[in-house]
Amino acid sequence: MKIFLPFLIIGLAAVVFFYFASPVLDQVRALEVQKAELTVSLDHARKVVDKQDELSAKYNNVDDEDKKKLLQFLPNNIDNVRLIIDMNDIAKKYGLTIRNPNIVKTEDPNAATTPVASGVESSAAISFSVSSSYEILKLFLADLAKSLRIVDIESLAFTGNDRNLYDYQLTLRTYWLK
Repeated sequence: MKIFLPFLIIGLAAVVFFYFASPVLDQVRALEVQKAELTVSLDHARKVVDKQDELSAKYNNVDDEDKKKLLQFLPNNIDNVRLIIDMNDIAKKYGLTIRNPNIVKTEDPNAATTPVASGVESSAAISFSVSSSYEILKLFLADLAKSLRIVDIESLAFTGNDRNLYDYQLTLRTYWLK
């Protein structure tokens, strides 16, 4: 019996280990894996917060006048009235009057004909008519291109008359961030 007692104790210890301790060790290993995954996620979250703080600091260092220009360049919403007023102000410089303005919003970024940048989620097509000579229209379009607002000319149609004036139908596309 003295010979079998150590083997019995070792066998009993092995059974206790595999029956009771092994499942607990498996749980500990699973928790260690989960801890490693959470640690990686926490590191990524810290990097994101650090980048956000860095970008916020840069944004806060931008002059208020430049922020205003940036919002005019690519606003975070479309202000139909302001947009028509801005275009009308450019047209008035040349004695033009914008007639029959029509704005159609596009919520689908794939519907825009020209992708501007990632993050642009919406666009609007603006249609209107003007009457002018060709030279005046070129000056109007040049000023429109120089304005801070991003616009793409989608279509331009014209009809002539007896005088040196043409009736132009323009469709422009402008963009904004959501």
